[in-house]
Amino acid sequence: MSSKPLSKWSSSNMGLACTHAISGIGFAVALACGRHTEVGTMTDLCFKERSFSRSQKHQKQISYYMLLVAVVCFILLFITTGFEHGHIVYEVNLSLLIGLTPVYLPLILYWSSRRTRKEMGRKQCHVRNLRATCTLGLSTVIVSDLVGTMTKRRMRVSEIFVDMALLSVDNMDVSAQSPRFIELIRASVLCNDAVICPGNIGVPKMQKDMYGNILDIALLKFGLMILPSIDLLRHDHEKVANKHYTSEDKVQVTVHRTRDADGHLKLILLMKGHCEVVIRRCSTFAIRDEELPLDEQLQEIILSLADGLLEAGRHVRAFAYKELSDELEFRRFSQVNTGFEGMEYKYRDYLAVDTYSLRFLGMIATYNPPRSTIPKAVDRCRAAGIKLIVVTQRKPKMAKALAVDVGILPAPLDTFQAVSLKRMPPTAEVVDMSQYADEKAQHQRRHIEQLILNQQDLVCAATSTDQLHWIADACRRLGAVVSVIGGTLHDTPAMRSSHVGVAKYGSAVMCEASADLILLDSSFATLVSVVGDSRLLFENLKKALAYCLATNICNILVYFFFFLLGIPLYIHIMDELILAFLVNLVPALTLIYEPPEENLMLQMPKVYDDFLLNSRLFFVSHILVGTIEAAAVFMTYFVFMADKGFLPRTLVALNIAWHDDMLDDITDSFGQEWSSEARRQLECQVSSLCLMSLAAMQCTNLVLTKTGRANLLAHGFRNWLLSLAVLFLICLCVLLCIMDSTVCLRLEGTNELHLGHFLLTNSPFMILLVFLETTRRYFIRLFPDSWLELATMY
Repeated sequence: MSSKPLSKWSSSNMGLACTHAISGIGFAVALACGRHTEVGTMTDLCFKERSFSRSQKHQKQISYYMLLVAVVCFILLFITTGFEHGHIVYEVNLSLLIGLTPVYLPLILYWSSRRTRKEMGRKQCHVRNLRATCTLGLSTVIVSDLVGTMTKRRMRVSEIFVDMALLSVDNMDVSAQSPRFIELIRASVLCNDAVICPGNIGVPKMQKDMYGNILDIALLKFGLMILPSIDLLRHDHEKVANKHYTSEDKVQVTVHRTRDADGHLKLILLMKGHCEVVIRRCSTFAIRDEELPLDEQLQEIILSLADGLLEAGRHVRAFAYKELSDELEFRRFSQVNTGFEGMEYKYRDYLAVDTYSLRFLGMIATYNPPRSTIPKAVDRCRAAGIKLIVVTQRKPKMAKALAVDVGILPAPLDTFQAVSLKRMPPTAEVVDMSQYADEKAQHQRRHIEQLILNQQDLVCAATSTDQLHWIADACRRLGAVVSVIGGTLHDTPAMRSSHVGVAKYGSAVMCEASADLILLDSSFATLVSVVGDSRLLFENLKKALAYCLATNICNILVYFFFFLLGIPLYIHIMDELILAFLVNLVPALTLIYEPPEENLMLQMPKVYDDFLLNSRLFFVSHILVGTIEAAAVFMTYFVFMADKGFLPRTLVALNIAWHDDMLDDITDSFGQEWSSEARRQLECQVSSLCLMSLAAMQCTNLVLTKTGRANLLAHGFRNWLLSLAVLFLICLCVLLCIMDSTVCLRLEGTNELHLGHFLLTNSPFMILLVFLETTRRYFIRLFPDSWLELATMY
């Protein structure tokens, strides 16, 4: 008697557990309520609070940044309200607030996630949650099931054991097989729940649609190749009882009514199941034309052969036969109602028949072939620094064989290779999780944490539903970013406890509803391929932000020059809006479409660098690039004002008098008087010039931001949208030069700007920006991991 306590859900007298009665009236016995039921336990696990995704962290960081900008601008407004001409003070402060507030960041984040979602959809990965497009690229652990995700969702018959001979299907002559072989194939077709779907008349045999589990479908398809007519065979052997296969007893038993050669009615019993279970119920074994007793020695030979097939990754099913000739058994099945009720056959589960003293027919091994893209996907995972944890309910031997087929475990080596490679650490280990099933929950969690910390990759065999959830939860608590692939209702808690839940296509409804991503082809390789798209999204997002934030330092310096030095220079609110949306936002969106400059799947996950706005990005955009752009704006301003008669020394402390509409006699350096209307025209021209200068410098910055490390010419110009954005910025500069300023449309003579003088003034700064950024990238490539890369590589 086993001392292991039996779960109430696995008890032999438990039927229809957790079944929902959706119509009519039913009676039941309540064994558990609320959270103690199976559905309650899964619901409790599913509704736990999920970890923050990367997108949520970005939104939180952007919110804090915008709040900080608003607070600083409010403080500056409070300080500067003591100056004269309060309306100018308010306008200058509002202009600074618009210039520094990244109102375009949410739109950039949404547009980039939407574009990545579209790219993932092209690779057979449907995105249900846009936030997952950012988080997936940060994954450090992928928890995946083995069968269906890494293997194909179909089986094929590979070996047949009959007449004490193991036959390979690939090298088998069907016409030369013995009657025992045909008898085994007939048993595999009859003791089978798979059926051919209606509407397949005229369809080739191997292309017919079938309904059932993949193992029964594989046996039925093989029977179609061997037997002349499946329908006639099943019609002549009417099924009168059927005990379905369960994970507890591991056998399926069917009883069929047929007639012998003399036309007399007889019943035959067929059994299909695991070899060690079926062979214990058999007493004889048919070899060719004679029937031999199945002694212990013969049983050991057959079981060792079955174990060898299991170690090779085969699903082995043994078959047995018995003719029910006893009068009591015949009378029992004669009373079974097999008539028509509502045009459907009514079968009852077969539970009471004596299923011993059977005749062993043989074994059929089926093979679940791996997907051809999985070994390469596993290698890409390891190169990308992603830990792979494969979870399956299969036995350790079969799990190990399947892991070898898909490339998770290395193939067995001969003695010489094993000795030469004995110092190399193993890449993965197969762990039998059933050995921890009897321990308490907290002890199992501790064992799981130790396994995760000690092994590079894991293959967890015989894993229960609770253990799958504990594996995902342990990875998350250890600081990893976890993506879980599931396909059943019991996988839902683990998917909810992970950062990214991935469901296979055609899985349970609740599983798909809880998933962030859905693999339309149910392939693990598809998930690995979209990890690179998610990483590219993060890299391009930082490029877009580095481009947009480069104008901030100019707005800050203009503001402080206005109040500290009294220079009458500020950018109008309308020009700030044009700068924010037309100069910054629209070209930045084209950077989202930039191809990767290097293979992102060869880089480690940036777990501790998961910040969209970081110090290195601020340093490059504000100090290296922003100061050059600000210098270009001030140079353009001083040259233009000097050309109009105001030398730089005469502009200091002129802001109050400049904006006084009552003063019409302000003199320049040459003694020329300027009226209020003339100053307004000059002010509009200055605002247009500042906008033109920033647009020209941002045009140069846009081209340079294409790459963070690579050579710009080697990287190429495959992003035609970015080239179109460069052309757009050039046209905007020309348009601002020949048209009136947007803030002075009612004034005449405000478009008297010379494009040649403007380009002559800004060209040195464009050249300087190109030289400095190109030199910085060159030294980063020349000296990787140097202080320059640590300080400026965002």
